Amino acid sequence: MKPRAEFVLTSAIIALVLAIDAFVAMLHQWNVSQWPAGALEALKWAPAAFMAALLGAWGATGWHRRAQARQRRWSAGGMTLRTLLLSYLAFPLLLGAWVAVVSRSDQLWAASPAPVEDSLSWLPLTVLLFTAFAIVLGAVPAFILEYFVSRRYLHRLAAVTTGSA
Repeated sequence: MKPRAEFVLTSAIIALVLAIDAFVAMLHQWNVSQWPAGALEALKWAPAAFMAALLGAWGATGWHRRAQARQRRWSAGGMTLRTLLLSYLAFPLLLGAWVAVVSRSDQLWAASPAPVEDSLSWLPLTVLLFTAFAIVLGAVPAFILEYFVSRRYLHRLAAVTTGSA
C-alpha cells in the first residue's frame, strides 16, 4: 500500500475506534458490561468521525506535498496537529450532514417515524454536544495515536526509492 493511502486509512480507522469508545464511555459511564450494546449504538454516529478523519488526513497529506515542493520539512508532531485540526474542523459539518441523513432514512424506513421538525430541531444541539465530547474525550488519545501514524508516514516517504526491487 502506498504511504498516503496507508496514512489516510489508518487515521480514519483510529478516529472510528475512538468515536465508538468515546460514545460508549459517554453513554454508559465506563460500565464495561454494557459496552457491546453501546458499541452497536455508537456505529450510528461513528461514520461522521470516520469521514472527518479521512478528509483531515487526505488534506494534511496534500498540504505536506505542497510544503515538500517548497523544500519545507515537517515534523511528526506538526503533521499530527495539522491532521487533527483539519479533522476537527470537518467533524461538525459532517456530523450535521450525517444526522440529517439518519433523520431522512428514519422518515423513509421506520414504522412510526419521528416528525422531521423534531429531528432537525435537535440538530444544532446534537452537533455541539458531539463535537465538544469529541474534543474533550478524543483530542489527547487522537494526538498520541496520530503522532505515530504521522511519524510512520514521514519515514516511509523519506525511504521511498526510485529503483526497482
